[in-house]
Amino acid sequence: MTDWARQQQKKISDIASHMLSGAVPYIEGARSIAGLRFAAGLGADPDILPFVGVDSETDTLPIDAEVRKLWSPEALEKLQPKIDRAEDWARSILESHARSLLARL
Repeated sequence: MTDWARQQQKKISDIASHMLSGAVPYIEGARSIAGLRFAAGLGADPDILPFVGVDSETDTLPIDAEVRKLWSPEALEKLQPKIDRAEDWARSILESHARSLLARL
């Protein structure tokens, strides 16, 4: 494994830790981890694939602060219950995988 891949695995571990502590929302963390998976050499890892699935299932939701700036406050307010439900769903799926990644990486 290259130093680069180890660095990316460390980033994944840090994100997983922040998700578990509540510092990073699960959907946001899923998007970040999914984006790092190939550079970390974990493209088909069974603990990574659920993050990819959550990213895919929630990709239409405006989670990122930069994206939210492009939305009207009224539209965001209307969409917030759906975002909250999606975040709860993501947590229920990803918490155990985040713990596993943290333990392994």
